[in-house]
Amino acid sequence: MVSQLSWYLARSGGLMSWWLLSATVVWGLLVSTRVLGPRTVPGRLLDLHRFLSGFSLVFLTLHLIGLLADSWVEIGLVQILFPFTSDYRPVAVAWGVIALYLLAAVQTTSLLKSRIPHRWWRYVHTSNFALFVLSTVHALTAGTDEGTVRWTTLALTAAVAFLVIYRLLIGRRTDAGGPGAPAAAGRAGEPPVRHEAPGSRRVVVHEVGKPADGVVTVELAAADGAPLPAWEPGAHVDLVLPSGLVRPYSLCGDPADRDTYRIGVLHVPDGRGGSAQVHSLREGQRIAMRGPRNRFPLVLADHYLFIAGGIGITPILPMVRAVTAAGREWRLVYGGRSRATMAFADELLDLGGDRVKLVPEDTDGLPDLAAAIADTPSGAAVYACGPELLLAALEKTMATGFADRHLHTERFGAPSRTVQQKPDAEEFKVELRRSGRVLPVPADRSLLEVIREAVPDAPSSCGEGFCGSCELRVLGGTPDHRDTVLSAGERDRRDVIYPCVSRARSPILTVDL
Repeated sequence: MVSQLSWYLARSGGLMSWWLLSATVVWGLLVSTRVLGPRTVPGRLLDLHRFLSGFSLVFLTLHLIGLLADSWVEIGLVQILFPFTSDYRPVAVAWGVIALYLLAAVQTTSLLKSRIPHRWWRYVHTSNFALFVLSTVHALTAGTDEGTVRWTTLALTAAVAFLVIYRLLIGRRTDAGGPGAPAAAGRAGEPPVRHEAPGSRRVVVHEVGKPADGVVTVELAAADGAPLPAWEPGAHVDLVLPSGLVRPYSLCGDPADRDTYRIGVLHVPDGRGGSAQVHSLREGQRIAMRGPRNRFPLVLADHYLFIAGGIGITPILPMVRAVTAAGREWRLVYGGRSRATMAFADELLDLGGDRVKLVPEDTDGLPDLAAAIADTPSGAAVYACGPELLLAALEKTMATGFADRHLHTERFGAPSRTVQQKPDAEEFKVELRRSGRVLPVPADRSLLEVIREAVPDAPSSCGEGFCGSCELRVLGGTPDHRDTVLSAGERDRRDVIYPCVSRARSPILTVDL
């Protein structure tokens, strides 16, 4: 009876492990070929790939336990560890033993992926094809259930063959028109979209509006008509503009609307050119977009004070809607050069009534920040976005008598005095873990400049350490944070760096590139 149960355990565990392992290979090919679409590759699909792989190990363990416990096949540790030592179907069992070693190598390098050169992981991971073949041959020749195994094998082989051929064709097409080759334009006379931008998706300008003097709103929809990714108040997207400039803009629409994103942009005549390009966008034009990302999240509180200056109202607007819908207490102080330049003012007044205080500078002067904060209870969350002078004044006011309130700020310009302006820059080295390259970073060059020599498409936007677009994961070494993205309490973090301004305290810094 025990032997019979052991045999059924070995059979069922082996079949389930083989099915899950085969599904892992198929799912990995679906992800790498992007058959499921270019916007579905990150996150959940990779998690499912890892889950299938891990779950197959569970059933493989049951399979091995069943074999060791079964007295009929007489397989022990020696037969499991060394091929061609089994008296029971020695060749068939040998394929399984070799497959077991390949699986161990794949799983080990996957667990150590962040600690080994990326090319090592890639080379070992490619052996998944051999693992699939060996495990399939083992399933066909080592046990029973031949009919089930045979039909499953035909279906899996057809799927894997199709995806492998598709992957090769896509790879050839990418080589012919990939990075370094010009991307095709969306329509005649339209500047090409830079498809090589990592993590970007193509969007179309759905509608352009003018909510205030000098401000335009741009509604963006996915070019393929698919729903856009979910987002929460405080999030922003990076637009890859027609010239190739990348600029971050806060989302100011409705998070429940997955069909379009809305941004609001102030035209800055003496700026760096991003706002001028946004103002020249026209309905139907296609551009690229990255994100959304959220470095200004709305935390839970009983009372909120929102302070906005000029176009800084854009991330605040969806926050106001969210806390209103949640039934929380809130007030808004909104300053601008004049009433005519204050975007979304009427929309906010309709939403909040007397909870909204508009302060046009030409008639009312500057906002009384101390009075606004004093009108909030202890523990209130204060959210602010606007020009540097406004935020600097707010930080000073909060520090001189309102330490029991919690300040959250987002900048759309570099502060006048920032931690990145340190004269003590020293040379260090950066290791790009995935490629294994080690590059010197001279004292007179930024870390981002050096990285872009090896990885030209490394993302960046502001170049001044306040937007967070260039964030990199740190795998080793100690960062010297000179950005203004991290708060004072986060400046000892060793897992992230913003290379446009930050450097290293250690002789070598290892990043996930």
